[in-house]
Amino acid sequence: MKKHFCRTLSLMICTILAALAVFAGAASAEDSGRNFLGKPFPDFSATDTEGNTFTLSEALKDHEAVLINIWASYCGPCQHEFPYLNEAYEKYRGRVAFIALSSYAGDTPETIAQYRRAMGISFPMGRDENQAIGRYFNMRYIPTTVIVDRYGNSVFYQEGIFRNTSEVERVLDAFLGDRYTETAVLYGIPKDTSTRAYPVSAARGIRPEGGNYRKINFYANGLKKPFPGYVIPDDSVLLRIEIAAGDAVSSMGYADLVIGTSLKVEDMLDPAKNAFVYQQRMPAAADGGQFTEAVLYNMDTEEDPDDYVFVFLLRDESSIVNVVETLKEWQYTGVRWEPADADTPAEDSLQAYIVHVADQDGHPVGGVDVNFCTDTACFLKTSDENGTAVFEAEPDAYHVTIVDTPDGYSWDEHFEMYTTRKYGEWRIRIRKN
Repeated sequence: MKKHFCRTLSLMICTILAALAVFAGAASAEDSGRNFLGKPFPDFSATDTEGNTFTLSEALKDHEAVLINIWASYCGPCQHEFPYLNEAYEKYRGRVAFIALSSYAGDTPETIAQYRRAMGISFPMGRDENQAIGRYFNMRYIPTTVIVDRYGNSVFYQEGIFRNTSEVERVLDAFLGDRYTETAVLYGIPKDTSTRAYPVSAARGIRPEGGNYRKINFYANGLKKPFPGYVIPDDSVLLRIEIAAGDAVSSMGYADLVIGTSLKVEDMLDPAKNAFVYQQRMPAAADGGQFTEAVLYNMDTEEDPDDYVFVFLLRDESSIVNVVETLKEWQYTGVRWEPADADTPAEDSLQAYIVHVADQDGHPVGGVDVNFCTDTACFLKTSDENGTAVFEAEPDAYHVTIVDTPDGYSWDEHFEMYTTRKYGEWRIRIRKN
């Protein structure tokens, strides 16, 4: 989110976006003026938790690149990111050397070793002694990741987390292989161009997926719509995240303010449920936090704040008063609340299977032949100028594939998906070549 956009937002939303910028905003190297990119990274040595010495120049003798991650044990987003880095390390360990160095003075070799064991991390970890590496590139946030290519030059810099393993892989792939013959700086994570299908709804939403909860609506003067809230008496709640058909899936983010980071919605897909779901941890009752906020928003565009989905998650009934007082502190007037009916899934009103086809930039693609099959028959539908193909038929578990695309587009020929026996909507991403 751009800073000037906060002029149009409520104080409450601005506060949340500021928190996201601190904890998980991955600023591009291009925007932050990192003039060390494309230049030789200074050689350094570090001792890992096993007592081994890691030296950059030595690592580059038998690896095509080196990934350097700066972290700290107190950093919640770092902990969230490490499983993705570890998965990538297991795949690339013969080609890319990894080293994670803590910049926190309180992280001793013993505590780092304990952290590494607890997290099941395979790659070396140690300390950034005296924050020498962090000072070199004027590090502002953690985690921060730098990649050094086979020629010893800095080629990628990111402040904030990788939100999935695929992001790490797409970055590393840019510097590997025979086609990488000279230093080339990468500004930002390459877009995912794989063919994938995602469930969508008539509108964005966040709601508990079953369980014991009570819904409440909070009203205030000037609000076009109320802020929904859910009283969740448990330590965590499974949330269903719904995005609209017009949303670019890869751009949608979910803000978890309990751990202090923003996550990509596309990583929350549960194929068995045909839904995006997220296990949201509730604030500990002993912390006095009693409630948290969940936000669904487009991470890449400056959209109207009314398009955000903003939900309060309350630990107990007494937290209602805390939310009301907080809204008043955020300069809302006329704040009130009232009980609300439980949510009704949007797909219950559908009478067809609907597929929306778009490219990796989120632009709709017409003229795509989409095939719906059972064991006995197939039905071919073509997406219109809005990228939409509508299949009106009896409810069944249909096998869906792509048969053809217009010139200039392609798809993964192994792609397939299955509908549920209930009507629903999906968004399929194909590749604009």
